[in-house]
Amino acid sequence: MTDPVTNPFEVNEDIQWRRRDRMSTFHRTAGCSQLKGNIGKMKIFRRRGASQDRDRAEQAIQEYRTAYERGLAAEQSQGPAQALAEFARAQHALDRLDAASPDLPEVPQARAGLLYAMGRARTDVGDVTGAVAALDQAEELYQRMESEQLATRKEGQQRGDRQEAGPVPAVLLTADVRLRRARAYAEWDRPFSALSDLDMSIGGYMRAGAFTPLSDRSGDVARILAIGARIQLRVGDHELALECGQESLARYQEMGQIGPEAIPYAIGFAAPVVSMLEAARGRWDAALAVDGVILEAAELGRGGSSGAHARIGVHLREAGRDAEAAGHLAVAARGSHDRIAEMEREFGSVLTPSLREALLEAERTESTRLAGGARAGALDPLEIRTLRLSLCGGDGARFSATGRMNVVNAVPRQVTSLARIGHRLIASERLPAALRVLWEALLLCDAAHRWTTLNAGDSTGTVPLREAAESALAGAAVLVDILERAGDPMSDALTADLRNARERLGLSVDDG
Repeated sequence: MTDPVTNPFEVNEDIQWRRRDRMSTFHRTAGCSQLKGNIGKMKIFRRRGASQDRDRAEQAIQEYRTAYERGLAAEQSQGPAQALAEFARAQHALDRLDAASPDLPEVPQARAGLLYAMGRARTDVGDVTGAVAALDQAEELYQRMESEQLATRKEGQQRGDRQEAGPVPAVLLTADVRLRRARAYAEWDRPFSALSDLDMSIGGYMRAGAFTPLSDRSGDVARILAIGARIQLRVGDHELALECGQESLARYQEMGQIGPEAIPYAIGFAAPVVSMLEAARGRWDAALAVDGVILEAAELGRGGSSGAHARIGVHLREAGRDAEAAGHLAVAARGSHDRIAEMEREFGSVLTPSLREALLEAERTESTRLAGGARAGALDPLEIRTLRLSLCGGDGARFSATGRMNVVNAVPRQVTSLARIGHRLIASERLPAALRVLWEALLLCDAAHRWTTLNAGDSTGTVPLREAAESALAGAAVLVDILERAGDPMSDALTADLRNARERLGLSVDDG
């Protein structure tokens, strides 16, 4: 299954295998028909000159439809720049329609869907600032729809109306906007912003029941976790990336097969992440099993087989199975030598520490310090171990920061401990580990802050987060300052990331 109804007329996600499935076509045409059908009912068209108003509105709708469809087509052929030009025409048509028919209820949803599409196209042309701005506007419109849907449902419940299965809830539309914005932030190398949005997207689907057993939205879960795997790998925790990717593939396999709509996510996102991370751990059987799925899809014409053979060949060679590797590498070389080099670079890449690895590193360092008699400022290794097991251990699936949050009331203490560990890692010049620890502390605060907001009526929902959040932000600011003085290009993006973190945690920028 692809994106749910992000627009009355569009639902497909973006990567190299762009497709428009039956759901996508249905929602585009149904939305346009509904717009046109409602025009005749509007009071505005019962005044003098009604026929002229109707003609202008219908012309605007047709121009919107044409430009929007051309924009989607341009993304698949001419490229995102042409798509943006078409989307701008669609936006002008919607502006005219809105001016002529301000009460037409479908216009906000159409506008939100258009902004959602523009967010993707702007990301593709490298305009991440514009992409985030467009997606912010789409989020605001969908959140209004959420509020309206909740109010309507509450009124119906008070009247005793039978609750019918209606259109896709706006909470899922908001969740998909956040997922797309997470990808934009990841392209911008802003980890907190990307991972916070990913966490909110997963949370939206969880609240809608998509993660429950036998849910009819299991395909949506597989999709968002596939994209989540790529986001976590780029700017987050590679162990959570593996969790996301493995769960995504498992859900696709439970559905019987990886169908055409699932190929972009299963083969384009989840499978490469799982393959890479399993190979990095030397789990060759697991990596090669996923490689086989990628090759099967490629041989069915759903992707380039040269890259699939290169992946298998490099993994077989690294596993010491040179004879088996030779055939795959020969096939890959006939297609492109670049593919083999690309897979070699991927295998040789150094992963940044996961939270578990960073805490284990801190635990060992403090144990060594204590064993050597250095007690000034030393941290308790047992406390670090307990924290590591709490946040990273156990059998529970952890796809994002909320998955680490076992007890909400424990978060302030955990975040304060993470901040202290982050400071110690900075002092020991273990900056990659410090970055992971401090940013995970901020994400944990963010998850707890959202929980308290959503459960404002819960008597146990008061969690004192401010002091803990400030300690994590202070440690992160120290790290960014060190990177800036060293001329590290990451510092600008991380500075903006911390500003966003402060805002999302409900702390004014002036407080810093």
